[in-house]
Amino acid sequence: MVGTAIEGEQRRVTRARVRLPARYVSSNLNLEGHVTDLSPEGLFFSSDFLDDEGEEACVWVQIPAHEGLLELRGEVRWVNDAPHAGGMGIQLVDVPLEDRILLSSIIVAPGVDLHPAGHA
Repeated sequence: MVGTAIEGEQRRVTRARVRLPARYVSSNLNLEGHVTDLSPEGLFFSSDFLDDEGEEACVWVQIPAHEGLLELRGEVRWVNDAPHAGGMGIQLVDVPLEDRILLSSIIVAPGVDLHPAGHA
């Protein structure tokens, strides 16, 4: 399956639905999970374990065709504690220009598989 832009939303920045392996680390938590929504401004980290709103964190994301893990810093802006849909909305901060370009290219790159095999 291909990462798809989410259309018709009232947001400043286009987002993409993805499923990328990731690690979330804050002063409270160290979690393995997935990024399921991504933009140059923020992401959604899917997890049954949740941090507090306002918590600062680093998220390391495995991005196809990118060597190594992409390190993104941000702040938890909201949490969703719904069963099977839990996670945290994270607003990114201080994203270097080259990483911002990479994130933008993921959203607009047609045909790029952002759902690793067997995880669609």
